[in-house]
Amino acid sequence: MKILLLIAVIALAAFIIYAVIGYAQRDDEEPEEPVNPPRQLSDAEREAIRQAEDVFDFETRIAILQGTYTGPLPEHIAGGHWTELYPDIFHTKIAGINYRKGLGNLAGLFFDARIEPEPKNKYDKNAIKIIKADDGLHLGYIPADETSYVRQFINNDFNSHCEAFIEEGEDWDYDTEREKRFLYGYINIHRPSSDNSTSVSPTA
Repeated sequence: MKILLLIAVIALAAFIIYAVIGYAQRDDEEPEEPVNPPRQLSDAEREAIRQAEDVFDFETRIAILQGTYTGPLPEHIAGGHWTELYPDIFHTKIAGINYRKGLGNLAGLFFDARIEPEPKNKYDKNAIKIIKADDGLHLGYIPADETSYVRQFINNDFNSHCEAFIEEGEDWDYDTEREKRFLYGYINIHRPSSDNSTSVSPTA
């Protein structure tokens, strides 16, 4: 009986010592730093990010998200529109890209491109073809409703510097009535007077 009582006393003492040491160690630990919630962006900052992403200016996008951006922001104007941060770059989609073959290996890549008039196009004599700069691979066309504006934007100077990007995604195919993988292409056309710029403004 005395042995059992002795064992119980020893066990209780050990528990008390363990508890005291545990609380002491917990008090010595540095408190965890609170996780800062994401910074709330203004409408102008969100619009600046959208415009920066359009022209592949990811440095500006990151700077805005990190709160280190000190450059200009777009201003809200009448009609729900915003002023342009990149007035010398025209961004648009590449039309007809899914009718071209052999472009799947370009998905996820950025590369230089060129635009060329195609007056002998049997569907549209005002068509503007988009090709890969290094090998002349035909990517698609400027959307038909934007060709007149593009000609005015570049002042009919088809030596304008261009960059293109192609990505792959899924969308609903109404012909087969099922999900199908598609290519989506985008091109940035630089105004000829800005071709000598070595960086995309307004990266801060």
